[in-house]
Amino acid sequence: MQAPVSEAKILIIDDDFFVRDFFVHTVEFGTNRHVTTFESGFHAWQCIEKAPDNADVVIADANIPDISGMELLERVKKQFPRIVFIIMSSNPAFEKTAFQMGADAFLSKPFDVNDLFAIIHRFILAPPPPSAHETVPF
Repeated sequence: MQAPVSEAKILIIDDDFFVRDFFVHTVEFGTNRHVTTFESGFHAWQCIEKAPDNADVVIADANIPDISGMELLERVKKQFPRIVFIIMSSNPAFEKTAFQMGADAFLSKPFDVNDLFAIIHRFILAPPPPSAHETVPF
């Protein structure tokens, strides 16, 4: 069961501090949703596995330490398919694979903040049917 929209919890996984900080300020303050950040896939997976109700949306860079964003996507979708998973990368080659692995959206880096909010709106503010996918171009 999906969490009420006003209570949606967002996890951001990126090894770049400035990217994580940007997400906290932009997403948390821009949407009034709680954001938790991790710098590695391993730590994010530990959190999700122990308390899956603490994650409604995961936004992960494809290339993060320990457990890659792609591997994290695979684990999350296998065990917790209700969690919305968004892969972000500057490498467009990840897009097709990410969707094949169950990603709900792909965010191309660098991205415009409006593209980020469009995806957030689609999955948090106005949740789509389970089969919806969205791609944001460069």
